[in-house]
This record gives sequence, structure tokens and C-alpha cells, in this order.
Amino acid sequence: MNPARFSQEIRIGTRGSRLALAQAGEICARLRAKFPKKKFKLVVIQTAGDEFQSVEIFKKGGVGIFTKAIEKKLLEGAIDIAVHSLKDLPTTLPRGLVLGAFPKRQDPRDVLVSRRRLGLEELPKGSTVGTGSPRRKTQVLLARPDLFVADLRGNLDTRARRVLVEKKFDGIVVARAGLLRLKKYLKFARPISPEKVLPAPGQGALGIELRARDTQTARWVRVLNHRRTEKEVLAERSFLKTLGGGCRVPAGVYSQVRGNKIRLKAAVFSTRRAECVFSEASGPLNRFVEVGRELAKDLIKKGARRLMREARSDER
Repeated sequence: MNPARFSQEIRIGTRGSRLALAQAGEICARLRAKFPKKKFKLVVIQTAGDEFQSVEIFKKGGVGIFTKAIEKKLLEGAIDIAVHSLKDLPTTLPRGLVLGAFPKRQDPRDVLVSRRRLGLEELPKGSTVGTGSPRRKTQVLLARPDLFVADLRGNLDTRARRVLVEKKFDGIVVARAGLLRLKKYLKFARPISPEKVLPAPGQGALGIELRARDTQTARWVRVLNHRRTEKEVLAERSFLKTLGGGCRVPAGVYSQVRGNKIRLKAAVFSTRRAECVFSEASGPLNRFVEVGRELAKDLIKKGARRLMREARSDER
């Protein structure tokens, strides 16, 4: 049975954070514009990552702390599609679920948010930078070993308040896509080149998840698919899946499509010191999955698994 076909409305599952609601709201509005005779409704679902915001839950919660509860509702038929930030979505989906569309990606770069809108290279020596991401922490220290990087969790407003109002940090590193979707804090943000800080796999992109057998809903959501984004993010997810360890791996990757070719740069970072292994790969666009896979294999040959073992050990 196809639940969506007999439902009067398509129920869109999402987390309840302001950013998640903005993302899901964007997808809802686009679907309404495409299918004005169909009803669409947002359904807010609380996840483990929303309920517990401590550093410990991110270390011990494992893969999928922002997605499992939503996927459970999807499998139960309580919702018809789910909207995810792809960087939070594990590379292996539960049986019976698929990714049906990848809307056009926002800017994948990270930014530095500071009171004077300084660039990373302009921060005074000894400045304190906040981030909860091992990937960002190591790259900031590789670029600026004279800075101090401290753990920082919470939603975007919480993190921004710590630097802009409470002045407990000189800067924080966050994804530019989140600022663009919320239309907030952009006047305090300076983009960081991917040459200095590689984004997380899938950063800036959304994925629309649905039941594999729900063919009617699949046809509806497919109209939102952006082919270039699809190839970029699937190459990045192929890279991450081959690397192993899920979306908590301290890895960064940046993909670029030029004509009929795709090029990826990636690194795996130490969680203990300013160290990484780096590689890049390119190939025909129609082999985007293989390019991502070969890139991961090259990093493994260069010692990425050792750094990943350290990261897993540090999470225990």
C-alpha cells in the first residue's frame, strides 16, 4: 500500500530547531508551488540531538542522533517524507527508506562569525574560537596554531550569542548555509576558503527521504532534484561510506563539477593534534560514485584509519 496516495495531505517530518524548520518550510513551499492542489503539512519530531545538547551526547550518541527518530516515524507511516541536512544523515539508510531528491545546494563553506567580522587570518594571536566539530577544530589549528579552540554546542542562536553578546569567544566557526537559510548573522560572518577549512560531507545540502515503495510521493519530490547537487553529494557520501565510521568521522571534503568532470579534495583529521592526511581525485562526471570511493581508498592508504581509530577512542 502507498500511504501517501490515499492521504489528503503529504506530511513532512522535520526536527524542531529554527534551522530545521526553515529548511523543511522551504521544501514545503516549493512543493506547494509545484502542486497547488495538494496539501502539505510540517510535522515536528524531537530527536536525541535536540533533547540533549551536551558534548557527551554527541560523543556517545553515535551515528544518527538527529535522524533516527524521524526515520522511525517515516517507517511507521506517521509522516510521508523527511527533510534532513545531509551532513547529519548516515550514509547507510534503514531498510525500506531511500533518498528521493537533492534540492539545489547552498554555499557549502564554513564561516567565522566575530564581532568585528574578521577573517580567520585576521584574528589576534591567542584568540579563542568556539566549535563542537573535531573537523573544524583541527583545521583551524592547522591554519592558525596560535589560536585556542574550545568546545561549543547548541543551536545557531545559542552559539552566536556566546560570541556576539556574552563575548566569551572571539569567534565561532559555523556553516554558511545555516546563516543563509535563517537570514541571520551574515553581517558578522566571513567565509573561510575550502583551501583552509574543508566542509563536512554533504554540508549545505538537503536530502529528502521517503519510503522506497512510495512511488507516487517519489514522483512528486523528484521535481525538486538538482542534478549537479545530486552528483556532488552522492560522490561525497560515497567517499564517506568507503572511509567508514559514519557522519561523525573527522573528515572534510569539497567537490566541484566542471563541465563533464568532477573533482574532490578531502582530508581526515586527528582529534588529538594538528595533523591530517590529504588527497584529491577527479574523473568523469558519470563516474562520480567511483571518484568518491577511490578518494577514500587513497586516504586509507595514507593512514586515515589510524586517525579514525584515535577519534573513536576519544569518544569512549
